[in-house]
Amino acid sequence: MKSPTGITIWKDAEALAIAAAHFFVTECQRCMAKKENFVVALSGGTTPKRLYQLLASLAFSRNIPWNKVFLFWSDERFVPHTDTDSNYRMVKENLLDHIAIPAENVFAVPVNSTPKKNAKEYEAAIEKKIRNKNIVFDLVILGLGDDGHTASLFPGTSVLKEKKRYIKEVWVEQKQNWRISFTLPLINHAAQILFLVAGKEKATILADILHAKKVRPALPAQLVNPVKGTIYWMLDEEAAAKI
Repeated sequence: MKSPTGITIWKDAEALAIAAAHFFVTECQRCMAKKENFVVALSGGTTPKRLYQLLASLAFSRNIPWNKVFLFWSDERFVPHTDTDSNYRMVKENLLDHIAIPAENVFAVPVNSTPKKNAKEYEAAIEKKIRNKNIVFDLVILGLGDDGHTASLFPGTSVLKEKKRYIKEVWVEQKQNWRISFTLPLINHAAQILFLVAGKEKATILADILHAKKVRPALPAQLVNPVKGTIYWMLDEEAAAKI
């Protein structure tokens, strides 16, 4: 794993979310100064929820030209978008319903067919929309599970060996459900990767990852190694307790 460009530690999850919201706005403005749009992959899970609420608030939203922002999802549970487990639903309720973003700028993961077919559909949508193959996403937001997974790349799953596909369906045995996820080739072509990690239950696995502790096989988060991009870690004090 490439050494992170920056590690910042914040008092608690709220301070972490505020810092991440400032980071989002700064990166958005920087990218738009160069190419007039900002292409982002969002993360599901509990940690980013407060970030999305903040981005929807006037204090941050007025500094984001949402009509030039394109939103994707780094992974999705294979459930209807109305399901309480849906990453899309979480983002919709906490962000999309409160901002003036064009519908055509929002690229939810399709979940209306089979995992395999919908994964191919999402991959095609990404390839059609984004032409620059060297840097695909301006920002990919990721979380970290206490088992070392990120997006829906779980330890021991065959998707970790994928070399060509950008999007892949994943059966997660421990969760007993299907997921659709970005693969490592897509994540590792991002310009910026931002890990958001909060909570004491993440402290041990985070220390292993950041100290490059050798684990065989490597933890999924240790395989995040951008080709040209940079990695940032934003942590709360509980998650950072052992680093």
